Amino acid sequence: MKIRNLKHIVLIAIALITAISLSSCKKTIGYSVVLWGDEKNNLTTGEIVKVLVRSNITKTYIIELPSSEENKEIPLWQLSEPESKSKAKKTAAIFAEYANTFASVKLDGLPIRAEPINTSKQVYRLRKNEIIRVLFKGEGTAVNSMEGEWYRVLTKEGTQGWCFSFNLDIYESENGGKRDLSVAAKDEGISKDNEKLVALRTTRWHPGEYKQLLKKKTYDLKRMNEKFGLFLDEDAQKISFATSEDEKSWTFSGIKEASKKQLKFEGANVSVTIKSDDEIVLQYTENGKPKNVVFVSFDSDITKIIEAERNRRQNALEKIAKVGPRFSSENYGTLIISSGEGEKYNFYWDNFKLLQPSIIPSSANTRGTVSIDYLIPDSMKANYDGLLTFDFGSEYEVNFLYKLTDSGLRLEDAVRGKIEGGILKAKSSSPTVIFLEK
Repeated sequence: MKIRNLKHIVLIAIALITAISLSSCKKTIGYSVVLWGDEKNNLTTGEIVKVLVRSNITKTYIIELPSSEENKEIPLWQLSEPESKSKAKKTAAIFAEYANTFASVKLDGLPIRAEPINTSKQVYRLRKNEIIRVLFKGEGTAVNSMEGEWYRVLTKEGTQGWCFSFNLDIYESENGGKRDLSVAAKDEGISKDNEKLVALRTTRWHPGEYKQLLKKKTYDLKRMNEKFGLFLDEDAQKISFATSEDEKSWTFSGIKEASKKQLKFEGANVSVTIKSDDEIVLQYTENGKPKNVVFVSFDSDITKIIEAERNRRQNALEKIAKVGPRFSSENYGTLIISSGEGEKYNFYWDNFKLLQPSIIPSSANTRGTVSIDYLIPDSMKANYDGLLTFDFGSEYEVNFLYKLTDSGLRLEDAVRGKIEGGILKAKSSSPTVIFLEK
């Protein structure tokens, strides 16, 4: 009987502990309005959520997601202050009119102020093209006779305050501030199906210099790379380019058809002119000077061409390693070439003092990497297989023309050779020639 009573007491205790645990998990500190929604957590701007915990250390709330009752950690700035459910509904009503309203900043340094007065304390300075959330409109004093309204705004850093709308490009978004490109374009009188925009969006645009490089079959991998080109990211409203010499990116607020052949990217001071089906020109201003960058397209897959050239160079190094990998000379030491990472192979070279410092730097290490970074002209291919670039971990690279034979490796220094556009244009005068037997 005592055992049965004991079991009964234990079961009651477990039930009480479970009930307490469940109630503590569902404990609510209030309800908040989502000030800035996001697709990642399936949160919609303006909806009310249950807040379970606030952490001042991590500056986050733990909320219960309305759609799944799953708990999520959300930054404090993304929600209004927790309050009763009835008060949260009133707060949501205040924000309702501008629930999907955002703005892109037109002017770098535009201030957010503590009050809707132009002389009020600045609490934040906005960056050009920064996206902010418009919470609601307020009453304030006029600003130097400029047209506009005072709006309560929120930044993604969590700052709230008042901003005058004259230098704001205000728009509607249901995707957490991401601007629908087709809507932005339509506002400027251009459709998302505009031929120029479609051409820009669907064509792979490469740096203009590729045309000559491909024509001459001079595949300079320092100037040809999959990362180079002109890119349009419609979701992020970003246009960017990268070449072997420069790279830049801009965010834009909309697209305007400036002429029959030109698109202008509003808020970025960038335009693109369609010269032909396979050539466009990107135009922008830098330090007050106009800049033009040409981009071209090809029927062939440039990525495959680049990859084939990369493989060719790697195969050439692999062939040297297989014939060797050890090459020796009584006067110039022992060179061992072995596979490494990607396009660079490893080498070990000792007893090369006779080549210092005229060819190999005095500070050179005995270990380093060797690669094929440059091409040789057709006129040299009868006598040489290519150009090897050795990195001794010193102040400059060391180049050798090489010829692989059945008995070893012949090297001719090209330290004073002339390299232009990734090609050895001229050999060194009075070069040193060495032969390393395998």
